[in-house]
Amino acid sequence: MISDSLFQYVTDIRRRIHRHPEIGFDLPVTTALVCSELERTGVTYSTDFAPSSVVAYFGNDPDKRTIAVRADMDALPVEEKVDLPFKSEIPGRMHACGHDTHTAILLGLAKILKERESELPCNVRLFFQPSEECAESGAEAMVKGGVMDGVDEVICTHCEPFMDPGDLGIATGDYMAACMPFKIEFIGRTSHAAAAPELGIDAIRMADEAYHRLAALVKECFGEKKYVWNVGVFQGGTAHNVIADHCRLEATFRFFDQETAETFRDKAVSELNAIANRYGGKVKVEAEQSCYAVINDPELAGRFRRIMEEKGVARVLDLSSRMSSEDFSWYLTKAPGFLFRYGIKCEPEGQVSPAHSNTFIVNEEGMRYALEAFTEYIFGKD
Repeated sequence: MISDSLFQYVTDIRRRIHRHPEIGFDLPVTTALVCSELERTGVTYSTDFAPSSVVAYFGNDPDKRTIAVRADMDALPVEEKVDLPFKSEIPGRMHACGHDTHTAILLGLAKILKERESELPCNVRLFFQPSEECAESGAEAMVKGGVMDGVDEVICTHCEPFMDPGDLGIATGDYMAACMPFKIEFIGRTSHAAAAPELGIDAIRMADEAYHRLAALVKECFGEKKYVWNVGVFQGGTAHNVIADHCRLEATFRFFDQETAETFRDKAVSELNAIANRYGGKVKVEAEQSCYAVINDPELAGRFRRIMEEKGVARVLDLSSRMSSEDFSWYLTKAPGFLFRYGIKCEPEGQVSPAHSNTFIVNEEGMRYALEAFTEYIFGKD
C-alpha cells in the first residue's frame, strides 16, 4: 500500500509542476525540480541522453535484468479554463494531458526504489522524458542517445479521464497506432484563368487528383487491416482568376502493419510523381515516420495483469486498440514492454473533459493506484 505521506508528496509535486507548464525540450524548471528531488532522495542520475532528459538509476547488478520506467514531462500550448488553486501560472500553457501526474508518480517511485533498493529483484532506470507532444520526439532523441543500452524491458503508464480512479487498463498486442504524416506540395505555373489558361499548370487540379487517388490507394493496400488516412490541410491559390502555381496537402496516416504502410508510401510517392508529370508540374513529398506502433508484449502484459490481481492493487480492464499514437513506441524498438492506463475520472459520465482540452482535470486519487501498480510489478518480477 502507498502511505498517505508518500501520496501527499506525489500530490504536492504534481501541483508544483502543474503551476509551471513547459513545452517540448524547453523544460528548465521541470527538470530542475526533478533533479533536485532525486538529489534529496540520494538517487544517482544522468542528464546526458537528450536535452531536458533525466535518467535515474537503482541497482547495478550485471547478473540481473534491467527494467526501465518512463514518464513524459512536457505540457501543451493550451489556455487553462479550470480555476484550480494550482492553476497554470503561464498564459497559453497547460498540463492538459496529465504529464505532470506521470512525472510526480515517478518521483514517488524513486523514493520507494531508493528505500527498498537492497530488495530489488532487477536493476531499474527511471526515464524522465521531454517532448512527447511535439513533432520532434523526446523518446526518439533519448533512444538515439543510447538510453536503452542494457535495458531488457520498458514500461510506462498514462492517465485516462474516461476511467474511474482505482481502475487500471491494459491491452494485449496492438494498442496504439504508428504515425507517418504526409506533406505534399504541387508546383505548377500561374496564368490568367480565362485569357490564357493553356499557359498555366494548375497545382490545385494536380492536388485534387492526388487527393482522390491516395484515398483509393490506401484502401487498396490495407484492405481489412486497420488504418486512418485523413487529409486535414488542402491549401492553394491566391485569386479566383489566377491558375494556382502552388497547392499543399497534409495528411495524417495511422496504422499497425508497418510493412503495408511502407508499401503504401512507396506507391503513393510514385503516383504523386506520375500525376505531376502528366500535368507538366512538379511535386515535393515528405513522409517520415514520427513514431511506431505501441505493441504491448503479450507475456509481459499478462504478467502485469496477474500481479495486479494477486496483490489486489486494482481492477484491471481490457483495453481495445486505438488509432492515436504515442512516442513511447521508440523505446519498444529496442526492448519489449507495455503501456497501461490508470483512471482519473472526476465528473459524471458524459461530462468528462478529454485530454488536450482546456477544461482537462485530474482526480489525483488515481495516481495512488498507478504508483502502487509500478511498485508491485517491479518487486513482483520473477
